[in-house]
Amino acid sequence: MTTEPTHDGVDARAAHDVRAGRGVPETQDGDDVPEVWRAWGRQRPQPRGRHLDCAAAGRCSWDAQHAVAEHLRREAELGAYVAQAEAAPVIEGARTTLAALLGVPADGLAFLESASAALAAVLRAWPLGERASVAVVPTEWAPNIEAFRERGLELVELRTEEHGRVDLSHLEQLLTTSPPSFVHLTQVTSHRALLQPVAEAADLCRAAGVALWVDAAQALGHVDTATGADVVYATSRKWMCGPRGVGLLGVAPRWWDLLYVRHHVLAPADEPVVRAMESDEANVAGRVGLATSVNQFAATGPAAVWARLDEVGRQTRHALADLPGWQVVDATDAGTAITALRPTAGQDAVAARARLLSEHGILTTVSTPARAPRDLAEPMLRISPHVDCAGSDLDALAGALASC
Repeated sequence: MTTEPTHDGVDARAAHDVRAGRGVPETQDGDDVPEVWRAWGRQRPQPRGRHLDCAAAGRCSWDAQHAVAEHLRREAELGAYVAQAEAAPVIEGARTTLAALLGVPADGLAFLESASAALAAVLRAWPLGERASVAVVPTEWAPNIEAFRERGLELVELRTEEHGRVDLSHLEQLLTTSPPSFVHLTQVTSHRALLQPVAEAADLCRAAGVALWVDAAQALGHVDTATGADVVYATSRKWMCGPRGVGLLGVAPRWWDLLYVRHHVLAPADEPVVRAMESDEANVAGRVGLATSVNQFAATGPAAVWARLDEVGRQTRHALADLPGWQVVDATDAGTAITALRPTAGQDAVAARARLLSEHGILTTVSTPARAPRDLAEPMLRISPHVDCAGSDLDALAGALASC
């Protein structure tokens, strides 16, 4: 498997400088940020500098951190399984809320360790015969492609419109003339601002009797994920700002009877088949922390968060649109809070990202071609702020990029 520089592995000297506080400005609440979003920022530790990398991992709140620590303390005091039973109502409440966000019943949602683990679990359980195939777009996340190939699936490429959105007319034609075993779409692309029309694709797939699977790792907490998809999987750590180490899998009821899942020997006889995909050795503390993050998200209002993230993405792309030496890749109204910048003056994007962190205290990510080799020809800088992003953050980023 190809490896690449990631948000937490750029350069030891840069990380040391950040820990030491060198070159790191103090982050201030911006006057241009509405109070509701400044309050959101105050719910969590203030970043050492400027955190513009929520597509890698969001900032976990004080309450979520406390919930994780408190559960670990209860495990030590009571025993792990007693503490898990004690936490069950909290986790089941989160299951119900998350299932609604993903558009499935609560019994159709399983907690796993990551989005990748969720995809692997459903690939094992799904009834796929010989010469099974999956239809994907060219922007597909490379590890998903690798998982499909390891399962022996034939890849069928879907046509796309300008900016990479799936061509729905071509999808409808394919479903009629040569339907794949299932269609897979990443709702929000990781490496640039691309939002797929998943709800419309789900309608077409349902009419054709073909399952639609959706990677919602970048979508949960970011956009509306209750789209009518048959399979949807996600992670806790990005826009939902939960702890790392918790993933989610949702499956629509019409497919439950077809899944092959081995139930644990100690499981209840009536255990729902999707829940049986959960691992026996679970990160229960992470699930408790996620439950807190989910409650905070619900209290803020999902639709309000989605609208604010759309606004933040527009502001970011507008603020960086005329920056010398950098090109904003996607349209201003792309619909997500992710922005990709292409270097146009011969800069090394990896080195620029390291300088942003070590010299300016600005956290970003570099998307290398390994993330999406059929769409990315060169490394690009990815900017992904959350709802508390201020104009001063974007001004600081623009100034820092100019110096790079």
